[in-house]
Amino acid sequence: MGVMNGGKKPLPKPIPERIREARESRGLTPDEFAEALDVSRQAVAQYETGQASPSGEVLSKIIAITAQPPLFFTTPRERARQGTPFWRSLKRMEQHHRRRITRRLEWVRDITAYVGEFIDLPPVNLPKIDFDPENAIDDDIEKAAETLRDHWNLGRRAILNLASVLEANGIVIVREVVDCPDMDAVSCWQGGRPYLLSSGEVISGPRSKYNLAHELGHILLHASVELSIDNLSRIERQANRFAGAFLLPRETFSNEVLGTSVSYFKSLKARWGVAIAAMAYRCKDLKIFNENQHSYLMRQMNALRIRNPEPLDEMFPVEKPSMLAQSLKMLIEEGVQNREQVETALTLNLGDIESLCGVPKGFLDARVVQFQPRPRDIPV
Repeated sequence: MGVMNGGKKPLPKPIPERIREARESRGLTPDEFAEALDVSRQAVAQYETGQASPSGEVLSKIIAITAQPPLFFTTPRERARQGTPFWRSLKRMEQHHRRRITRRLEWVRDITAYVGEFIDLPPVNLPKIDFDPENAIDDDIEKAAETLRDHWNLGRRAILNLASVLEANGIVIVREVVDCPDMDAVSCWQGGRPYLLSSGEVISGPRSKYNLAHELGHILLHASVELSIDNLSRIERQANRFAGAFLLPRETFSNEVLGTSVSYFKSLKARWGVAIAAMAYRCKDLKIFNENQHSYLMRQMNALRIRNPEPLDEMFPVEKPSMLAQSLKMLIEEGVQNREQVETALTLNLGDIESLCGVPKGFLDARVVQFQPRPRDIPV
């Protein structure tokens, strides 16, 4: 029963799961949350399980600390089934980071469902691949990459803007600062659509492109896999092999490797937009290089101190997703929805919505409506 308000109808009580969601979305552990609220850890556990409800004073602190609107805590949230997020650094990545980023992926799904009520988003367009992660060989991965290129009519040429290709085929991409050194990107399936979150801290275009291709490998090959410490190495190796195969098709790329010097690989990078280190590893995968040749090229790069950043990185700016940004702008600028409707529908902090959609900070602030004078009626 809700709290009585001077004989009026009961005030709505905060939903326990939404308190936990708000805490996890800010990367707070239960102990850190308890300290910020000036309550015990046991009290936090009770709020999040429904055994007790926070007082008005504590709830005000929860709202302030998590920066979510009051409606966030009283609105039930429909949950789409989420597949396994593919954490590349599962062994190193702290649990509170995983939970925070998982929550943001859930919110991206909510935003996508919301804009999808008004705008026709690209449908998911992925081929069905018969792939057994436990028994697959390298040739299976190469064929999967070639099948996807054929399905998307990409031929065997260099892909200049992979983010645009993924979005055009129904994959939702978010790029934002994640404040987690152990995560370049993560992906998962939710409600029948793949979602990919890419770290805003990655400022190398070729590295970012490789991260997108790596996650694409997970999306295509590992949708039904339950990730664990036991299979992590194998799953990651398969995604890496897929990224190389997709970005650098074996037949076309092999025919262009005519030298082993850094200078020659710089010319290949200018053509393919892929990091020299990734191309060198691809050469080893395809047995164009033996171990000594691969090591020689890496030693050259180390001696020249050009491993990070690499030469020509400035030629390839980081690819920025646009699907959600364009959709949100269309809703607001065409008057389909206004700021209040967006906030009420999503019950999220407007800054979070802006960040996840990739629109400028303040875009969803109360907007000034420009005065548009109408012509006077001129008497005849």
